[in-house]
Amino acid sequence: ARAGELINTENIEVARRMATENPSHGDVIYLLLGVISQKLGQLSDALSWYEKILENQPNALVANEIATIYQKLGRYSKVIEYRQKAVQAEPDNIGIWSNYAVDLIVLGKPAEGIDLLRRAAERNPAHPSIHSNLLWYANYLPGHDAGQLFEDHKRWGQTHAPPYLARTSHANDPDPDRRLRIGYICPDFRGHPTSNTFEQFLRGHDRNVVEVYGYGNVARPDEFTAQLKRRFDHYSNVYGTADDALAEQIASDRIDILVEIGGHVADNRLLAMARKPAPIQVDYGGINTTGMEQVDYRLSDRLLSPPHLQKFFVEELVCLPGGLYCFRPPDYAPPVAPLPAERKGYVTFGSFNGALKTNAYVVSIWAEVLKANEGSRFLLKIGGGNDELLSEYYLAMFERFGVDRERIRIHNWKLPVEHLKLYGEVDIVLDTYPVNGAMTMLEGLWMGVPAISLVGKQGFLSRMGLSILSRIGLEFFAVSTPAEYVAKATALAQNLPALAKIRASMRQRMECSPLRDAKAFARGLEGAYRVMWRRWCRSQGVDVPQEDWPAENNICAGGVETAAKRTTETTTDALGGT
Repeated sequence: ARAGELINTENIEVARRMATENPSHGDVIYLLLGVISQKLGQLSDALSWYEKILENQPNALVANEIATIYQKLGRYSKVIEYRQKAVQAEPDNIGIWSNYAVDLIVLGKPAEGIDLLRRAAERNPAHPSIHSNLLWYANYLPGHDAGQLFEDHKRWGQTHAPPYLARTSHANDPDPDRRLRIGYICPDFRGHPTSNTFEQFLRGHDRNVVEVYGYGNVARPDEFTAQLKRRFDHYSNVYGTADDALAEQIASDRIDILVEIGGHVADNRLLAMARKPAPIQVDYGGINTTGMEQVDYRLSDRLLSPPHLQKFFVEELVCLPGGLYCFRPPDYAPPVAPLPAERKGYVTFGSFNGALKTNAYVVSIWAEVLKANEGSRFLLKIGGGNDELLSEYYLAMFERFGVDRERIRIHNWKLPVEHLKLYGEVDIVLDTYPVNGAMTMLEGLWMGVPAISLVGKQGFLSRMGLSILSRIGLEFFAVSTPAEYVAKATALAQNLPALAKIRASMRQRMECSPLRDAKAFARGLEGAYRVMWRRWCRSQGVDVPQEDWPAENNICAGGVETAAKRTTETTTDALGGT
C-alpha cells in the first residue's frame, strides 16, 4: 500500500526524506525510489537511485534492471557493462545469464550469445522460457543446422509439453457447416510488426462464418491494443493467468480452432496450448515448428514451406492461397520520394533491420555490393545506432571487409513517420540473412524501394523475402547465392531509368497484389479453417462428403487451397500456376 501511495510525482519527495531520515534502510528506499521513478517514466532518475545501491554493494537484480533501462534507451555499451556486473554479482542466476546471452545476439554476435543460451538451458533443463529463447535465437546464426534445430524443438515439446497434458475429449458440437469459434492467442497484440498483418485479416473475417475470440498475453497494453480489441467479438487480456486456468477459460469459451501467433516468441502461451483446450490447434507466424504434438496445423505458403522443408515440422502444413502476409500501410506514410540517386549522383543501398539480423556474414555480402559499385553509399538504420559501441562495431566490420567507413551512414531508430521518410534517402534495400526482413521489407516496398533478398535452404525465415517479392511480381530480386545477390544489386544500381520506373510504380503494384487484399486473405483463411473443422467432425463419426477433403498425405499439395477457392470467387493463387 505504501508503494502504491508513492507512485506519483507529488509524493516522491516523501521517499527522499525517508532515505535521509533512515540511512540504515537506504538501499531499500533507493530501490523504492528507483521503481517509482521507472514507473513514472523518469528513467534518468531511476538510474541514479539504482546506482546508489550499487555504490554500497553488488546487487545482481539492480544491475540487471539498470541494463534493461539502458536497453530501452539504446545505450548498448551500458547494457553490456551492467549485464556483466549482474552476472558477476550472481554467477549462478540462469535468468541473468540468459539476458546477457540475448544482449550479445541482439548486438550482432549470435555465435557467442547462442553458446551462452545453450549452456544456460543445459544447466536448467526444466526452464521452458530459457529453452524457448535458445530455439528462437538459434535461427539468427548463419549456417545453423535445420535438422538439429528441429530435434531441439521436438525435445522442448517432449520436456515441457508432454502429450499426457492434453485433454482427450472436447464438448464442441461436430456440425461441419456451422459458424466456427476461432480463438487467437498472442503476446504481441500491441504496437508490434506482427499485429499489422493480423489486424488486416481480422478486419476481413466474415462474421457470418466465424466468431472471433482474442486472448492477449500483453504485459503492457497500448493504443494499438485498444484498437485491436474492437476487432474481436470477445477479448481477454490473459497476462498473468496460469496455464491451467487459461486452458480452462478457452475450453469454457468452446473455441473450435485455437490459433497461436508467434511460436516460441517471448511471453508465448504454448504451455496453455499443451493442455489442448480446443479440438483443433494451429500455429501462425511462428518462425519454426512448435515441437508440440498438441498443435495440429501450421499456416504457411508454398514459397515459405517447399517440400524439402516440410520434414522439419511436427504440424501439418497448410499453404494459404495468397501467401502468409497481408499488409496495411500506415495512414501517416508520406508519398514516395523521387529516386535519390538522380539527385545525389550516386546510389545509396540500405538496411532498416535490427542488429539481431545484421551479422558479419550478411555485412560481408553488402561489402561486396559496395565494392562492385564505385561511389555508392550504405545507410544502416538500426536500434542503438546512436550508441558509440554499436556504431563502431559495424563501422569496423565494414572496414574489415574492405569498405571505407566514410561510405557508411548509421541512423538510430526514429519516430514512425520519420522512419518511413528515411526510405526517401535509399535507392535499393539489401535484405538481411539468414533472417530476412518482413515488415521492414513491406514498408520499404510501399515507399517505392525494391529489395534484393537472399533465399536460404534453412527454413521459413530465410524465405520471407521470396514470398513477399513474389506476391508483387518481383521474384527476380530473390536470389539463391551471394554472387547472384551482388550481381543483381549491381545490375539494378547501374540502370537508374529502370530503378526510377520500379520506384514510381511500386505502390500500384502492391495495391493490385494479394498483399493488399484483406478480404481474399480472410476468405482463404476461413476456407482452410473449414477444411480443418470438417476433418475433425469426420473424426467424430460425422458423415462428411469425401470430395471435400484434401489428400491426406500432404495438405499443402492443394487440398486446402482448392477448398479455400470454393469459398469465394475472389481468392486466387498469386503464384499464377507456377
